[in-house]
Amino acid sequence: MPSHDEPRPLRLERPQRAHEVFAEYSSAERKRRQDSDVAFEHGLFDEVVALVMRKLQRLEDEGLV
Repeated sequence: MPSHDEPRPLRLERPQRAHEVFAEYSSAERKRRQDSDVAFEHGLFDEVVALVMRKLQRLEDEGLV
């Protein structure tokens, strides 16, 4: 069973769009931070993720990423 530190195998399906990759990363990062003993501002994290997601989707729609 892989640990949290080991990389997951890559999916061999269609290439993911940037916002999909970022969504997976931010979801894992949010869980990691929640599980740590370090203070974590959930609301601020969620706002930042939403901002980046909007920007990535706009760039994808314009064909820039």
